[in-house]
Amino acid sequence: MKAQALRNALEAMAGMPGLEGCALVEIEAGMVWHHAGHIEGVQTFAEAASDYWRLYNRLAHQFKDLGDLRASVMMHAHGRITLLPCGKGMLLVTLTRQKSDIDWTLWQEKT
Repeated sequence: MKAQALRNALEAMAGMPGLEGCALVEIEAGMVWHHAGHIEGVQTFAEAASDYWRLYNRLAHQFKDLGDLRASVMMHAHGRITLLPCGKGMLLVTLTRQKSDIDWTLWQEKT
């Protein structure tokens, strides 16, 4: 039941205006538990993007004065990858186009 609820939540997130896709990824292994969206390769992006978070984990001592990392956004030429911790050992990865007009406050309320 929990797995289906997670799938439904990811499908709802991916269906919001401006979002291309999203995935729930196990941080340590980079394994995608579920992905949704209408952009091809969501799973591949999500697996690779989890490396960004693992890099932070390896270098966390360098940033200790800033506190824990709450989110990470990588802006590429044609899109953005946003990483958010989601529970213990999990990462929510979202993909948006560079000029997507997303209401992040609404997105957070719905997620």
